Amino acid sequence: YTDGLVNLMISWFGGESVDFITGPYWAKMFVLCFYTIWVVMPFKILVLLGGLQSINRQYYDAARVDGTPRWRVLTKITVPLLSPMLAYVVITGFIGGFKEYTSIVGIFGETMGPPDAAGRLNTMVGMIYDSLELNKQGDASAAALILFGIILVVTMINLWVSKKRVHY
Repeated sequence: YTDGLVNLMISWFGGESVDFITGPYWAKMFVLCFYTIWVVMPFKILVLLGGLQSINRQYYDAARVDGTPRWRVLTKITVPLLSPMLAYVVITGFIGGFKEYTSIVGIFGETMGPPDAAGRLNTMVGMIYDSLELNKQGDASAAALILFGIILVVTMINLWVSKKRVHY
């Protein structure tokens, strides 16, 4: 486990190499966070970049002619015109967060947690899968409906809050 760019940089600064696969809990959490950001960010960047490219340049030209400061251009032109994409990214981020399961199993295994606290990182989707494996279809159905309800409520709250700020 001493091979790798991160362990090489740690050893350059005089630290000990870390086993990120079977090592301590914090190392696995670092890998989980890094992996999640690595997987999620390209989609969000693509959506926001498409939104930025769809903003008409005439707004920026008019602001430049008027001598508007950059922070005001950002807060009064860019963010309001980008607000539909921001709302979409936030809603899909919440939905993706609630249905996260595969990366946790991939990193921590089927125990879904450190050896001393198995199941500590189990998610709602993980509970649904566990219920199905134990032939508890009723529990799995109820959990799926509760998950649907949670996602629906969070989405409705997000749409209600963003309704005041989204400019179409």
